[in-house]
Amino acid sequence: MKRLQKCCCCASTRTGSLITASLGIILSIVTIITIWVADKHYVSYRTFIFAEDFDKKLSEMDLPRIFLTVNLCFTILICGLLIIAVLKRRSWLMLPWVVLGIVLAVGLLISVLHTSITYYLDGQQHALLATLILIGGLIYLCIYLYLWAVVFSQYLDIRDEEERGRYRKAPYKR
Repeated sequence: MKRLQKCCCCASTRTGSLITASLGIILSIVTIITIWVADKHYVSYRTFIFAEDFDKKLSEMDLPRIFLTVNLCFTILICGLLIIAVLKRRSWLMLPWVVLGIVLAVGLLISVLHTSITYYLDGQQHALLATLILIGGLIYLCIYLYLWAVVFSQYLDIRDEEERGRYRKAPYKR
């Protein structure tokens, strides 16, 4: 993969990494608030592993909300580590975000495809919604992968800097 030199053609990968981490924290906090403020009847959790009545029991006990909240708290923690890593120039602190980012991208792709296919299979009344979810989800995935590539490029730059020494000049190209 070729390293990115700029984020959005105007900012450095360092600034882009800081913005990405900040966005991760903000979106996680907004999602936590939404999960707990939204009425239970408008939010549906399905496991597709257990029976439907078991899913209802889980939802009544708020286990899906608690599980999602814990996951989002870890996302906030890892984004905080990314901010510290970029500011202190420590590549090993960036590694959890890089790994989590690619795992979340795969999960996002699966989620978008599953949700849109489920709505397509429900019938014609949900075809427009399924198309919007598919197109919007894929656009969101592309933006997410671009921001992941920005952070990964910054990670590689910091890792290379640590390997050759901070104050040594870059080796000459032959």
